[in-house]
Amino acid sequence: MATKRVRLPDPSPSGGSGSTPLTIELPVEQPFLPTREHARFVEFAEACSRYRYIGVCHGRPGVGKTRSAREFASFPDLRDYGACNVIGPALAEKVARCKAIFYTAGVSNTPKTIDAGLCVNVTKLGYARLTVAAGSPEGVDIDQAQLACPLVIVDEADRLSIKSLEELRDLSDRYRFGLVLMGMPGLEKRLARYAQFYSRIGFVHEFKPLNEAEIRLLLSTHAADFGICFDPAQLDAIEAQAAVIRITRGNFRLMERLFAQMRRIMTLNRVEEVTADIVQAARDCLVIGPGN
Repeated sequence: MATKRVRLPDPSPSGGSGSTPLTIELPVEQPFLPTREHARFVEFAEACSRYRYIGVCHGRPGVGKTRSAREFASFPDLRDYGACNVIGPALAEKVARCKAIFYTAGVSNTPKTIDAGLCVNVTKLGYARLTVAAGSPEGVDIDQAQLACPLVIVDEADRLSIKSLEELRDLSDRYRFGLVLMGMPGLEKRLARYAQFYSRIGFVHEFKPLNEAEIRLLLSTHAADFGICFDPAQLDAIEAQAAVIRITRGNFRLMERLFAQMRRIMTLNRVEEVTADIVQAARDCLVIGPGN
């Protein structure tokens, strides 16, 4: 992931001119690439929302499931929003775009933590949606608000115990929202062991890696963020691009890691032209598991 430098205020009490301001690097999220897999995910998620079904989305690590789900959900920060409050124009615009609550299951989860993590947001989003639709918070009650959330997307669903899954099913029944569980390949097979829960699943979607055309588009736009340029007029650059495609096999996260290593090697060797040898040297620095 690319970074940006941020200068912090002078920490010294005197703030004298001789002091040196602190500079740190913060990660920068790259612009979203609307791929075909994202379009398929949107269709899947909208079906779960429309019919209030439980859906399962699974895919290899690093293919973009989480980023795609966040982009679709567009879930705003509601921590400072109070139910029945007047909503400003900026928040009203975000609420109007929101299609789902995005929730990441904790490593340690229980029905109590699931309930605490979701119920407040379900109610807040419901109040906010109804307030925006009506133009005023007046007349919106809690029963209406709790039924106004269309969809909840739960990432890292592999972490959920059967009791936590049952809590999600119960919340879905009570508040009548659709539910999408996102996780690794095999998640749907694990859920098949729980007949009561599995019988409620209406859709299963596999999130696949990028295809070659999308990888080439990504290389032409995303590599520049790491200071790497694949010049289509240079044979070495064409071979390097082919090597990246072969190594990453459409895995977005692996591609970012490979770019970072390539930039490091190019900086150490003081070269600016990318070659297949640099790609291979960067690949040798990475630990690539069987799932990538």
